[in-house]
Amino acid sequence: MDWTYWATLCAVAPVIGFIGMYSGGFWGVGCGWLVVPTMLIFGFTPMEAAGVGLLQMAPSMIGTVCKEAPRIGWGAGAFGRNLTLPMALGALVTSFCGLPINEFFHRICGSTAISVGFAGFMLFIGWKTLFGAARSFGDESPTVFNASTRFWAFVCGLGAGVFSSVLGVGGAMVFRPALANGFKATEEETARSVRFLLLTTTLTGGATYLFSGDGFDETVFVLAALIAVGGAIGFPLGARSHRVVLEAGRSNLARRSFAIICGIVLINVSLKLAGLTLASQIATGVCALGLTTFLVSFVGWARRNPTPDSVAARRRGERS
Repeated sequence: MDWTYWATLCAVAPVIGFIGMYSGGFWGVGCGWLVVPTMLIFGFTPMEAAGVGLLQMAPSMIGTVCKEAPRIGWGAGAFGRNLTLPMALGALVTSFCGLPINEFFHRICGSTAISVGFAGFMLFIGWKTLFGAARSFGDESPTVFNASTRFWAFVCGLGAGVFSSVLGVGGAMVFRPALANGFKATEEETARSVRFLLLTTTLTGGATYLFSGDGFDETVFVLAALIAVGGAIGFPLGARSHRVVLEAGRSNLARRSFAIICGIVLINVSLKLAGLTLASQIATGVCALGLTTFLVSFVGWARRNPTPDSVAARRRGERS
């Protein structure tokens, strides 16, 4: 065993978890986009990297999700029962088959075709995030749901589970645009529900990577635990930062800023397709540091510059 190698990994892994899950807590997404290429740099296989990317998210976010879950709304006719729950059920169906789905798509399509499709999908999501119609500050979410709404929410869950299992990046890349742009949910409800849904997909999908033909995979388990040490701090901090931005009336900017993640992933995939694998992995790490700096600055700016509507709403709340 190379003790220097593992000592370096033990020191770096929690930092990766903190940086990745801080942005994850802010937007309600995972950090497989950072964890997977980083694990590849350290010499782990794509399957091990995908498993670690999924599995580390569950312990990082479970406390925040349990705290927020009652506020999603689970009663008859409520947002959670009609949108969040069908998506979660759909994701559970495909996430339980995470490893076999991953192996099937890589065997049939090949990694290059998957990467090209992923890049095209991220370009579409980035475009919809920046320019798609969504709820603005003060708007109300839809309150009338029907069987068609629940059906399409379930279908979105199925797709998110496959997406998460094949790429190891969590299903939030599907959940977030589906809720915000497709179902017109507010930024607050979108982020809260996506955090819940992300826990659903990563807990079930990641667990499938712990058991292979050789039995329990200790490497995946240890790496996921090391990264989760930092993620358990970063994720709730990111969620609180998101709340600060929403209370400042900057929900539209918070939603549109998610396109930055899409851009980072596109850079990573484009460099990889050009044969610059190491450059793509290094670029992802540099972009992650820049993203963290941006988010901290953005939150500070939003706190200092609340919108007039948010100030008036806060004053009404103080008087009531």
